[in-house]
Amino acid sequence: MPWNPDDLWLLTGLLWSLTGFALYYFLSSNGHLSVRLSSLFPSLQPEVVRVVLQRGWGVLFLGLIPVVIVLVGINSTPSDFGLHFKFIQAPPLWSFALIPLIPLLTYFMASKPSNLALYPQIRSTAWTSGMLWINAISWVVFLVAYEFLFRGFLLFGSLATLDPFSAVVLNVVLYAFAHFYKGPTEVFGSVPIGFLFCYLTLFTGNIWSAVAIHSLMALSHEWFSFKAHPQMKLIRK
Repeated sequence: MPWNPDDLWLLTGLLWSLTGFALYYFLSSNGHLSVRLSSLFPSLQPEVVRVVLQRGWGVLFLGLIPVVIVLVGINSTPSDFGLHFKFIQAPPLWSFALIPLIPLLTYFMASKPSNLALYPQIRSTAWTSGMLWINAISWVVFLVAYEFLFRGFLLFGSLATLDPFSAVVLNVVLYAFAHFYKGPTEVFGSVPIGFLFCYLTLFTGNIWSAVAIHSLMALSHEWFSFKAHPQMKLIRK
């Protein structure tokens, strides 16, 4: 078969999804740098530094580097990969039902012991209002990068070669694979969520519906987990 230049975006998206996520995972799992940074920022709790650094690695490897790859590509811009604010169509009306449904589901999940063993990701027992804001902002920025990798760079790059169904299946498989280290519950849960995010991205033509829903999931989950955790309290400073 003759080489199709569009295949390069599929190959690049596939390779960087694997490589970039691996770099993010291994660097975020290394606690040595966060310990050193904690000594430079004594006003911040070490747990805050650890988690914000982890998310910072995600922003770099999952978001910024893919954007750079797109910018140096021939005849390509981030808007070609869903990073713009134009809508082919507004999100479907049924998707707005997720706004009250997601917090309801995360509320009932939050108090489970298996959940509280992992969440909130910042494992400090004493929280300040500043920590709540840092946690929320870093989550959202991280998820913009995360969604750009999967629903932007990989999904739109795949569509240059694959039909929509095949592109979505590839996306969901890699998205589920990215959740292996969190255990089988999150792996299985990522499959329908991955299909939902891909559908909304293709329906609207950009990544923002996926970013909004993912952010609502993450933030409501963190806040309800914090509230349910018997050892975590909000202190006044």
